[in-house]
Amino acid sequence: MNFSNIASYKGLIFDLDGTLIDSMPAHIRAWQMTANERGFEIRKEDVIKRAGSSSYDIALYYKQQGMNVGDVDSFVERKIAFYNASVPTIKVFPKVFSLLKDAHAKGVKIAVGTGSRTVNVQKVLSCIDLEPYIDVIVSADDVQHHKPHPETFWVAAKKMGLKPESCLVFDDAVFGILAAINGGFDCIEVDNDIQKNYFQIER
Repeated sequence: MNFSNIASYKGLIFDLDGTLIDSMPAHIRAWQMTANERGFEIRKEDVIKRAGSSSYDIALYYKQQGMNVGDVDSFVERKIAFYNASVPTIKVFPKVFSLLKDAHAKGVKIAVGTGSRTVNVQKVLSCIDLEPYIDVIVSADDVQHHKPHPETFWVAAKKMGLKPESCLVFDDAVFGILAAINGGFDCIEVDNDIQKNYFQIER
């Protein structure tokens, strides 16, 4: 990735998990440990497929599949507890983080748009010293409609004082990419710290 390729954008919006930080393995383990306590299994592939969704929506999906989730909020809180225990081990993706820092130094506004809850986002950003680079955080607590609905990215752009066409989204998940495209944002698909595809909206 080279910032010169995206210098025309006034704002960058980064998904958090799997895009900016290498946290998907920790999320997968947390979901699996929570499910195991309730006597059922969650496959890695299922978690990856739903990446970008809110934790509530993921737990609700398993409940609707007939799994022994019980109270959805309690299930999510237990998953979050397992995840939070692993936060100190989580690292940023170096190439994406370098791009973010270069953009920030050039005065580009930076937002995080994620399906995680605010308290968990702040914990992670603080733990890995990302807070000084982030102007706006939009979490699952800030929207009614989660990815693939574009509300997360719309709210991020609005909070930065920008229009969608002035922003570039970075996301690793299908739901996030769809949210960006549906919202009128250009988007870069990131996979394990590598830029895979560039989706540009026809204006």
